[in-house]
Amino acid sequence: MFNHWIKKIVIVGTTGSGKTSFLKLLPGVFKGSEVQRKVSVEEKVDDTFTPLESDQFQNSTTTIGINTKSVLFLTSRSNVFTVHELRSNGGLPYSQEEIDSLYPVVVFDTAGQERFKFMQEIGLKGAHGVIIFADGSNMSSIEKVADYLLMVQEEEQRVGRRIPTVVFINKKDLESKGLFIGKDAVRRWLPDPSIKLYETTIYDFDSFMLPLREFLHELDGFPLDINSFTALNYA
Repeated sequence: MFNHWIKKIVIVGTTGSGKTSFLKLLPGVFKGSEVQRKVSVEEKVDDTFTPLESDQFQNSTTTIGINTKSVLFLTSRSNVFTVHELRSNGGLPYSQEEIDSLYPVVVFDTAGQERFKFMQEIGLKGAHGVIIFADGSNMSSIEKVADYLLMVQEEEQRVGRRIPTVVFINKKDLESKGLFIGKDAVRRWLPDPSIKLYETTIYDFDSFMLPLREFLHELDGFPLDINSFTALNYA
């Protein structure tokens, strides 16, 4: 039912920035292949990759494949923005009378390590929107944001259309320890001052909700009006 309406959202960012943890917080079935690099006693990283079990996401992961989740964001008649699993049968979580607008998306989480840059380039192909994650406690992660913005710009030139982009400066929970670099300091590293920056933490999912709502609203064709949607799909 949603096939003609679904938008492709791509997440890019460095390893340890919280991309996979964010994807795990979203409702629905997590599809893909996750791996974690083994670290030796001497804190040197070897070249061995081992699969992670579904309950082993406490630590940072490096994604070799492209992990995905199908997600339905919606706004209620009372203007409440929520997120749900996008069901394969097209079923809605609420009755038509309770829903105002819909945002069906498939979210792609790409590899974060530099040597897997080609995975990010592949993942960005055909993206309707891009979320960039930066580790707010790591300057090298922050400096990479400009590179990701350049990749998005190149894809925009390839497809001949604008791709809405948002930057999440993640790990705001470390601010109280003096380890977090805020969005005002980050902005000076960016070539485009109009790029929207938000401070987030996976320990407070609400820190993502308003940014996501504003971001999704910028995507071409969104939001879907519930009356038009149901008229076309239930007629």
